[in-house]
Amino acid sequence: MGQHANQRWTEAFALLLAFKRREGHCRVPRHHIERGFRLGQWVAVQRYWHRIHCLVAGRERRLNAVRFVWSRRDWLWERAFTTLEKFKKREGHCLVHTLHVEDGINLGSWVTVQRREKSKMSRVRKRRLDKLGFIWVGMMPREVMRGLRRQMAR
Repeated sequence: MGQHANQRWTEAFALLLAFKRREGHCRVPRHHIERGFRLGQWVAVQRYWHRIHCLVAGRERRLNAVRFVWSRRDWLWERAFTTLEKFKKREGHCLVHTLHVEDGINLGSWVTVQRREKSKMSRVRKRRLDKLGFIWVGMMPREVMRGLRRQMAR
């Protein structure tokens, strides 16, 4: 790899750090321009190289060190899962109403999607939800819901 390419990467990384200092995260929007540089496009390229296992190891380490988000979809899932953990800690259960919104996340919809996508979900995610006490069956009759809540309250 040429010295010029390394220098350009280092300059782009510095712009990413400036973005992170200002915004508090590395989730750069796709079309974001930072000081005249297409930082959003650069971020997308880093994700692509990472996905096809062609990103230089030193670069990957540097990006990991600043908590670079490799997959927006995974980040969104983790964010919703953390919100469900918080809900469970407060409420004592994972029976989230379909319309429930918490911390700007439509947690009820997210829970519904997890139930629907269970067969396509990774074992790791299923285990994490199971460990949390996730209820995989939705649309329970009110009497069953009340009984479950009473049991969990004991």
